[in-house]
Amino acid sequence: MMSAHTRLLVLCGVLIAALAASVTALVIAHPRSTEVSTPPAQTLTLAASSTGNTITVVGVGNGSGTPNQASLVLGVTATRPTVRDAVSAASADMTRLLDAIHRQGVQDKDIQTASIWIQTQTNCCPQNVTGYTANNSVAVTVRSINNITPLTEVAVDAVGNDLQINGVNLYVADQSAMLKSARAAAMTDASTKAQDYARLSGHHLGGLVGVSEVISTTGGFACDQCGGKGGAGGGFQVAPGTQTVTVTVAVTYNLA
Repeated sequence: MMSAHTRLLVLCGVLIAALAASVTALVIAHPRSTEVSTPPAQTLTLAASSTGNTITVVGVGNGSGTPNQASLVLGVTATRPTVRDAVSAASADMTRLLDAIHRQGVQDKDIQTASIWIQTQTNCCPQNVTGYTANNSVAVTVRSINNITPLTEVAVDAVGNDLQINGVNLYVADQSAMLKSARAAAMTDASTKAQDYARLSGHHLGGLVGVSEVISTTGGFACDQCGGKGGAGGGFQVAPGTQTVTVTVAVTYNLA
């Protein structure tokens, strides 16, 4: 049998072992917490450039003028039994037409060939070739629209039923004043819109950052196949009308 002293030593050993087990269990049950990194806070900004917040608006402006020049397309068309006869007839017609145009004071630099073609003429059922049509036309720059009517009159007298008027386009020769007015109107329109949007968004309109523009031209008078074939009725009256230039600008401003 163990003595009382021995039993006391054994009891102390058991108690120490139990205490060590408890500490180990506590350590296992409650591990050390790991450090979690926090992402940096995000910064949200409005659409901005390096100089601050900006706003981009579109402005539109128009400028008008009365056309003072024209491009007139005059041609000759001859139909004959053979290609050679058709070409010869059209060439003779064009020679007379050019002589008449020159007599009206039109210079060679203002006359340019617009088209040359030959076409077969046929009848139907059964289809047979009946002849050939030759065409030659020139585009004439008319420096004053007041000369269009007398020019068509002399063309009719020179060529007769073989004459074709294939179109006229009226335009303003110098559009610089029209463009200046259109640009001023477009910038005023853009500024007004930008101020409205700045006020609605709680800002003040700052300085100009950039401008880009698009130019389009409308108006004037254009005629396709005026008079058609055979202009034996004399010259045409021409109404100049109005030509309009439209300028569209994209303008960017700073917002304060």
